[in-house]
Amino acid sequence: MADSNWMPIGRFARSCRLSVKALRHYGELGLLEPAYVDPQSGYRYYGREQARDAVMIGMLRSLGLPLAVIRDALRAEAADLKSLLDGEAQRVQREVAERERALLSLRHIAGAGSLAPWSVELREEPARRVATLSGTTDAARLIADTTELIAALLEDVAQAGLPVEPPIGSVNEFSEDEDRIEVRAFAAAAEDGRGFARARVERLPGALCAWLLHEGPYETLGLAHHALYAWAQERGHPPQGPIIEVYRNDPAEVPAEALATEVSLPLEA
Repeated sequence: MADSNWMPIGRFARSCRLSVKALRHYGELGLLEPAYVDPQSGYRYYGREQARDAVMIGMLRSLGLPLAVIRDALRAEAADLKSLLDGEAQRVQREVAERERALLSLRHIAGAGSLAPWSVELREEPARRVATLSGTTDAARLIADTTELIAALLEDVAQAGLPVEPPIGSVNEFSEDEDRIEVRAFAAAAEDGRGFARARVERLPGALCAWLLHEGPYETLGLAHHALYAWAQERGHPPQGPIIEVYRNDPAEVPAEALATEVSLPLEA
């Protein structure tokens, strides 16, 4: 028999600002089970001591936390709870950055009135002797990490007593899921690199490339990458190497809308 202090599911749901459907779902998952289920009617009852967990579940759901994480949060000690929520905050931060990039990209192509608003050319890019510095990143950190790599490379060149000369750019080799991106920052090198602390000198091979000039924030460069791949496949030029970006100006000196980037996709001859 139901205790007089227990509340039926409808009243408990209203008092905790949850829906009956949500409470039933949480019960099925073992996240918040009823204190008592009438064996004859199937009616569900909840105790007042369960109200705190119910309200906390609603609060954490409103923040976008998965139910598995909420289950752990309800049971966690203070130190574990901090670690758990710090991890969720980082996840949300990554998602916000991804949505901001998507927003910039949508505005970019909407303003252009075309899904691929670039003039693509075939170019024979010459081989180049360059100083390089390499690193590994992911899609969320690509711009920040590439910027840091280029800054470190230019500092290495300057400390070696050499002038910084164009082209300055990066080679971006994406994995299929973009969880891992190999980035190679480069700048023209006139010396053999023996004075460098971290950089190395290598030769970027020449290649026939699909080429375009992108103007706008680095966050929208992914659109240009897709445009080059579409153009190359449409014309029967299979890609044979990773995307190469050459940065014509400095983001510290011009607004994001004025950034000019040459984007090249090496093709099979």
